[in-house]
Amino acid sequence: MHGARHGIAMLAAAAAAGCVATAEAPVDSFHYAGGRFHNVGSFTSPDHIEREDWRRHARRMFLGLFAEADDLPAGHVLTPETAREGVERATDAELAVTWIGHATTLIRMGETWILTDPVLLDSVGSGPVRLKRLVPPRPSLYDLPDIDIILISHADHDHLDLPSLRRLAHRYPAVETFVPAGTSPLMEKTGLRHVRELDWFESTRDGDVSIEAVPAIHGVRRPPYKLNAMSWNGWILGQGGNRVYFAGDTGFGSIFEEIRRRSGPVDVALVPIGAWSPRWFQEPFHVDPDQAARVAAIMGAKTAIGIHWGTFPLSEEAPREQRRRFLDAGGAVPRIGETLILRP
Repeated sequence: MHGARHGIAMLAAAAAAGCVATAEAPVDSFHYAGGRFHNVGSFTSPDHIEREDWRRHARRMFLGLFAEADDLPAGHVLTPETAREGVERATDAELAVTWIGHATTLIRMGETWILTDPVLLDSVGSGPVRLKRLVPPRPSLYDLPDIDIILISHADHDHLDLPSLRRLAHRYPAVETFVPAGTSPLMEKTGLRHVRELDWFESTRDGDVSIEAVPAIHGVRRPPYKLNAMSWNGWILGQGGNRVYFAGDTGFGSIFEEIRRRSGPVDVALVPIGAWSPRWFQEPFHVDPDQAARVAAIMGAKTAIGIHWGTFPLSEEAPREQRRRFLDAGGAVPRIGETLILRP
């Protein structure tokens, strides 16, 4: 991701430094040109954002200068015991979603357990400067069921966390992992044995679960890799008549109409509702809560679930405001560790 967390992906100093090419992106992607991946359709361009803007944002984030970033709703995090009980209930459900925190969710589809953007430790980043969580993950890494599939939306540090993935590789050596185009070289550092890249509108199956990579409006900053050397995805999952859209991290654009046209409607949308202020800086990379609800509606979702909020101090707006605005827009906002049984 680029916006608030995108400072995480680069760190203030690294953002200013030139990045070396350490990953080779495929040349046959329809949104790859000039040595990097690109957004498509109409969207807000980040071209007005200067290098010093990135530095300033990263400094404020790592120094804890977003005054309202820790203004969390009451009862925001469930107890470990309650979170475990929710996952146990999900075992027998046809479709269930547990919000672990940030963009990390645990999805139960039929007999399959799916984990999205696993960030399961107490901080993210690279080197000695790391961004600490505001709240712990629920359930913890060691309370997870046997994971069948891991989905990665993109390679920013708060979505692709190498230490978390290494622990998952040790715990679940047979897990199947799906990543955006160009991400495999980085994934070689995880120890995960079964990694497959999917570019936009490519699809596959894992058992009875269909998996389709779809576009997002975003980008990837992860030195020492070149800017946008790796792509960024949303994902659509299907199983037994149920369809779930995981947006990952995205700004708003016309591409969602194209996704709906080409891929069809979904039942449930997991959409990001945090890291959107100030708009002049965040809009190219992150929807605000009202836009998140629009994305879910365009995708045809009957249930819109807000994720990517209230976990890391990434931006100026208060988590209470993130939650309030998405609720006002008609969305559902679980607590960290809460399991929503969507199809018993």
